[in-house]
Amino acid sequence: MSIITLSARKAYLRELTTDLDPPLTVALESASAEVRHFLGFDPETEFGSSDIPSDLAMAAMLLAQVHADAGDPVQNEARRVAAQRLLLPYRTNTGIGGA
Repeated sequence: MSIITLSARKAYLRELTTDLDPPLTVALESASAEVRHFLGFDPETEFGSSDIPSDLAMAAMLLAQVHADAGDPVQNEARRVAAQRLLLPYRTNTGIGGA
């Protein structure tokens, strides 16, 4: 399940057609998985699917762009870094601490 809806993603992109729905859906699902792995929990379970904080939703949007765009690797890495900055305050398992 995606953290953000396809309709929200399409509104963000100003996409009016359904031509790109399949690849956009795959990118959303992949981005949502990356968010869950990075955070160490499922935001939909934690906050409810309708109450996802806006910064988590934007992080998912940025990561969906990375997953959907075969463009410039430098821009994609900048998007990933921006997304991770939005996600960091929510992260539960930093990998630092107990052995």
